[in-house]
Amino acid sequence: MLSNSKYSLLKTLHYLSLDVVVGAVVCSWMFWKMPDGKGVVNIPSLVILGICTWIIYILDRLLDNLKSEPEDARHKFHDEYQYYLQITIIILFLIAALMVFFLPKAVVYFGVTLIGVLFLYFYILQKNNISSDYQYFKEIFTAAIYCVCVSGGALSTKLELEADEFIAAFNFFLLVHQSILVFSFFELNDLPNTKNLAKKLGKKNCTYLIFGVFVFTMTSLFFAEIGFMEKVFQVEILMAFCTTLIFVFRNKIAVNDNYRWLGEMVFWLPLLLLIWT
Repeated sequence: MLSNSKYSLLKTLHYLSLDVVVGAVVCSWMFWKMPDGKGVVNIPSLVILGICTWIIYILDRLLDNLKSEPEDARHKFHDEYQYYLQITIIILFLIAALMVFFLPKAVVYFGVTLIGVLFLYFYILQKNNISSDYQYFKEIFTAAIYCVCVSGGALSTKLELEADEFIAAFNFFLLVHQSILVFSFFELNDLPNTKNLAKKLGKKNCTYLIFGVFVFTMTSLFFAEIGFMEKVFQVEILMAFCTTLIFVFRNKIAVNDNYRWLGEMVFWLPLLLLIWT
């Protein structure tokens, strides 16, 4: 059993979405290593990715709290410490701005384009009313932006992309949406009146899609070349399998919101590539 102080620290790190940040950096590292496992990883890019991911998640919850009263523990945490979180955003932004000078040109161009997309995203998020159908699909947009941030920087530096790299990126896109669906499903069980993707799609469709992602990732293994990319596809299959298990055993995993940190740690699994390669 964890002591209360250690448990409290881990819970705080989870509320701060640092488990998400670690997952984003680890998955991006995987894309940098493609296609042969010998790709040169640009460390400043990974650091800025981690910073930007953290800023986006903090901002997203702070904006949610402006629209409605916080309901879950994570939003309540952000509401209680919003002043310190706003200071944190400023500090993180300054660090990221300094590190931009160490980025490859391709990543800078990609980043500038992405910033424009993010400003548009937050503008739409701020303008849409809480009663709008947009709230149902907010998870899709968030997941899509996350996917682009994680994979886009690495892939933008490559002069030529192989077909299996595109498939691996698409698998990752599906994995993120599979995770979002599972989270959305749990959230709906906890808060039946909430407006989210699981409520819009219904339990039956959610189940089909969650299992469908697992089946698709398994099928995509046939398109992988032997070597590093084959291992990448195997890791993605394992990620889909773990997320599916979280959904299947949801009644047991729902206790103390265990599904949240378990679901986020699925995106740490690319670390296995350090052992397999």
